[in-house]
Amino acid sequence: FDILHCSFLRGDQYAIALALLDGGKVVLGVLACPNLPLTSLSDAGQHSPNNKVGCLFFAVVGGGTYMQPLDGSSAVKVQVSAVENPEEASFFESYEAAHSMHDLSSLIAQKLGVKAPPVRIDSQAKYGALSRGDGAIYLRLPHKGYREKIWDHAAGCIVVSEAGGVVTDAAGQPLDFSKGKYLDLDTGIIVTNQKLMPLLFHAVRKSIQEKASSL
Repeated sequence: FDILHCSFLRGDQYAIALALLDGGKVVLGVLACPNLPLTSLSDAGQHSPNNKVGCLFFAVVGGGTYMQPLDGSSAVKVQVSAVENPEEASFFESYEAAHSMHDLSSLIAQKLGVKAPPVRIDSQAKYGALSRGDGAIYLRLPHKGYREKIWDHAAGCIVVSEAGGVVTDAAGQPLDFSKGKYLDLDTGIIVTNQKLMPLLFHAVRKSIQEKASSL
């Protein structure tokens, strides 16, 4: 259970996230995103002009991902973006600088040829938005020493993966939720669709190496 307090207090995006683990594997995830527009973020920005906001995303392993408006309307099955050309991809990153090295994200985007500026929002609302195809890439590359907590990613991970996406650390390994409250990660988390993942992974590794050599 997690509410991201900073973004909640700012009136920005926040999520109430629930996940069920079975033997360290996420088997159920639910994301309630009260401020997330019902339409794509690429159309409405972070705030809906018609005040039509509030989404619930839920996924069960092997069952796909569904989005339901918080007003109780019918749920619809969602899929991640099918974009294959990175130049046409948009990406999300954390608003908080402590949660993402924006300079490294910019270098990765440059190597991919991404033309659209990043969409910076906090909380697992990013996972929900990506699961329905609002963007194609999510980069979370925190500063050295930051430790990711499992409750910040477990629900979002299954919501995206059941929508056809891929969630790994920066070494290409699946997230391991079996080792207690912290994730044991290589550098950070990268999320995209299956077509873009090889290109994204290559750009991430090359950018990390370049940044390390310049220090």
